[in-house]
This record gives sequence, structure tokens and C-alpha cells, in this order.
Amino acid sequence: MRKFLIYLCALSLVILCPSLASGAPDKKLGILILARGVDPPGVPVSGWDQHIIDAVEPIKQEYDVELVLGLEPEKIQEGINKLQSRYNDKILIIPFYISTHSPVVRKLEYYLGIEPVPAERAAEIKPLDIKAEIHMAHATEHDPLIAEVVYERAMEISRNPANETVILVAHGPTTKESETLWLKSMYALASYVKERGDFEDATVGTIMFGASPEVMKQANEDLRKLVEERGRDSDVLVVPCLMAPGGIEDMLADVLKGQKIRYGRPYLPHVNITKWLKATIDAKLVLWGRESKIPYPY
Repeated sequence: MRKFLIYLCALSLVILCPSLASGAPDKKLGILILARGVDPPGVPVSGWDQHIIDAVEPIKQEYDVELVLGLEPEKIQEGINKLQSRYNDKILIIPFYISTHSPVVRKLEYYLGIEPVPAERAAEIKPLDIKAEIHMAHATEHDPLIAEVVYERAMEISRNPANETVILVAHGPTTKESETLWLKSMYALASYVKERGDFEDATVGTIMFGASPEVMKQANEDLRKLVEERGRDSDVLVVPCLMAPGGIEDMLADVLKGQKIRYGRPYLPHVNITKWLKATIDAKLVLWGRESKIPYPY
């Protein structure tokens, strides 16, 4: 936990002392926040989308921000075009996702030209038209601010930590290679929650939604087996590592139907998510300042 606290203190300095980063925001920097929207065109904004919008709103008061809800390349291009029309120098991309190793984030990297499009996907994915200098941040991962959110979600449903096992459950990737990297970050969150809350244990699982039927079926069976095994000797708390309510909680409930467990809430709403967004921006500004050997980029 000491490493988490040290890292959290370092980020807190950036959050509490924005003058270390950029002072007033510079008009040559644009922020593009990309999130998975759940609303089809023409329908009222759902709770999921509204939570994302609310978390981003304070950031708009300090930086020039475009929020894109959805994966359609046309929407992403529109956001880029708007930023380029006002800030034709640098654009910081923030993937508003749980893991950088998500297949969705990888696809975004292809669209943005950050990673070359594999030959086998060339017909499916065409890089967008981008003139500005692009930089991409990490997803939430096991950032200390996020670790605190997950810990709080576990404590909200805890009654006797010494006799409870916390299972963090995420959407999960679609391949075993991505799963290894994704779970590494989740295990770091689980370790923090266990130590901070004095729980009997904390571990992780995924439901692999979007993977092949065989892979998803196996992941679901593994998760049910994990819950059953841990439930024999302790109470099981399931905390979904999901960005906001209104997504795939029902699917998770179906997978674990009949199990004796208590469910926690997704990340939003929580002030730390907005703090994470701001810290991510400010940390990048500090880095650019060091690279330029001046207090901030411009």
C-alpha cells in the first residue's frame, strides 16, 4: 500500500497545485475524451451517458474539451475537427475506459494512427484525418484515485471485512494476451482493497463480453466457480470494475444468478473520476514542460 500512497501523494500535488502544470490553460492544447456511449442516435440521454457527461463537465471549465460518446469513427473525426479548428497544435486523447488493454482502446489507437493498422484489418479500419500532434493517455487502470473508488465501493457493502472476500469483476478483453495485461492491473487494485480494508481476501474475475462464445462461456464458468469456492468459507462481495451504472450489470447478475453475494456499485458517480481526468491532463502538461525545459509547454 505504501507505493500506492506515495503515488497518490505525487498526483495530489499536481491536482492541488495546477500552477506546477500550466497555470491558465493554453489555447493551443485540445483535450479529446473518448468514452463508450450506450445511447443509440435520437433517444434521450441514458443514465450511463449522463454520468460520463457529468464527470467531464468540470474539466470543460478549465480546458478546451471535446467528449465523444461512441465508437463510430465519424464521431471521433468530428471531435478532432472541432479541436483542430481551435487548437491546431496538440491534442491529448484520454480513453475513458477501465483498461488500456481493452480491444476497444486498441481499435481507437488504430483510428488515431498511434498504432499501425494490421494488414488483416485494413479493410475494416481506416486511420482518421489528423493534422495536430496526437498524444494518448492511459485508461483508469490501477491509478491511486481509482483504487480509492474501488475500496469505497467495497466498504459500502461490507459488514465484517475479516470474513469477506472481495471479487473485482470487469468486462474483460477478448483475447488471452490482453487478459493477462488487464488482470495485472486489476490484481493491483485487489491488493490495495484487501490491505486497506483488512479483508480476508480480494481477487479478480472477468466475464469476457464480446469474446468468442467459447471464451466467454469459459470465463463465465470460471467466475461462477470462483464465487462458489470463496463463498464456502467467507461472505463474497462483488465489486464491478465498470465505469458507470447502466451498462452490463444485468449480464453480470445473470452470470452469477443464484449465488449468495452482495453487489457493489460501478465507479461513477464519484469525484475521484473527475480528479483522475484532471490529474491525467496536468501530469502530461508537466511532462511536456520538462521535455521543453520550461515551466509548461507554451
